[in-house]
Amino acid sequence: MPSPLRDAITRGLAPGADLAAAIHELGDYPLRTIEDAEAVCEALERLPAEPDPDDQTTRSPLHAVLGILQGIETREAYEGIAERGISRLAAVVTEHLRSPEAATPSRREVIAFALKVLGLYRVPEAIEPIAEAARRPGVDEAFLWEVIFRTFDAQHPLRLTLCDRLRDPLPKGFAGIAYLDFANTLAREGFIDDHPFDSSEGIDRLVGLLRDSDPESFSQAQSAAAALPFLDPAAREPLMALAMDHPSTGVQMEGAWAAAKLGSEAGIRFLGRLCLDVNHSLQARLYLQELDRHEAVPPRAHEPNFEAMAKMVDWLGHPMEFGQPPDEISLFDTRELLWPPANDMRRLWLFHYRYAATAPDQPETEGIGMVGSITFSLFGETSSSMTPEDIYALHCCWELAVDDDPRAPSARSIAAGRALLGFPPIENAS
Repeated sequence: MPSPLRDAITRGLAPGADLAAAIHELGDYPLRTIEDAEAVCEALERLPAEPDPDDQTTRSPLHAVLGILQGIETREAYEGIAERGISRLAAVVTEHLRSPEAATPSRREVIAFALKVLGLYRVPEAIEPIAEAARRPGVDEAFLWEVIFRTFDAQHPLRLTLCDRLRDPLPKGFAGIAYLDFANTLAREGFIDDHPFDSSEGIDRLVGLLRDSDPESFSQAQSAAAALPFLDPAAREPLMALAMDHPSTGVQMEGAWAAAKLGSEAGIRFLGRLCLDVNHSLQARLYLQELDRHEAVPPRAHEPNFEAMAKMVDWLGHPMEFGQPPDEISLFDTRELLWPPANDMRRLWLFHYRYAATAPDQPETEGIGMVGSITFSLFGETSSSMTPEDIYALHCCWELAVDDDPRAPSARSIAAGRALLGFPPIENAS
């Protein structure tokens, strides 16, 4: 009997069939056997045409095949793909890159996904398509560029090959920023001693990033500042001044780290002061830790309540949460509890935070977050009008469910959480 994957590909490659839909029906399918690897190679060799870039209803057959390739689990299957499928995949990507539709949003993201998969297979055939795509206008703005470069980790045999291939000319767009971060990592870890941006073209690019006053571009300026220790001293000094005068504290911190790495005690003192700013404390401490200057962290930054608040602010400021520190934050409660999710006694903290309204017709946002176990805020479920016991109760239920703990109640409720924590029951609790 053919495997489910072989059967799906055979059906999907029939005249008038939908390969993407046939593969999608399999769900998350692990690629383990040589037979399945051969079926995927056949799909690559007979790949149907991609849907029109404006067609939002038809799935991409290439994307579907890439999803299978990404789930490889055995050496046997890997060798089968590497021997027969990778060269074909590289050719398919190159063909799409050179088509008029390459820069359209839907097509460039499929191309970027293919580049990521090529990188994961750690084969030389990945280098040229990545280099060509990184310099292709429109494709260089794909969201996945950071992920593509991340696949070339410290164990990747082609890490330095890719770095050298992109030195001249430097990529533009988001690919260029991702490449800058990639080069910074290589230089920081000692893999290269000649930073790709230590050139006239690279310096001009870094100056432009550091002078960009758009807050949406501040993270890119931070990437530029991270390159400073690895530049020629003559070019570095004016860039250092731009970084330290930048309106973003994050960029200033990166500049201070660069200065400290080069031996500046002023950079160390700057980072030490920021350890006492709850909005930047954790990052400043990480910089000092990397510089092996633990003694520069002020004692107050080690105080438990301050550390806990800094963790809460850091969590709230994550791009997946609010993306910035709260306008106000204060300690709501702290106590030691026997915490069922961890099965131990531990100190927990609750913090009340508030974000001011960003427009006249919008309300402010406030909530309660917990630190001490899993840092989290149950948005919409907890508020400063509740008792601390009730908030701990809901967090206890939530965390048990996250851990798939059999003690997790079927429905999260204050009553169930209070019982788990040994708090007295409250009438009509829900």
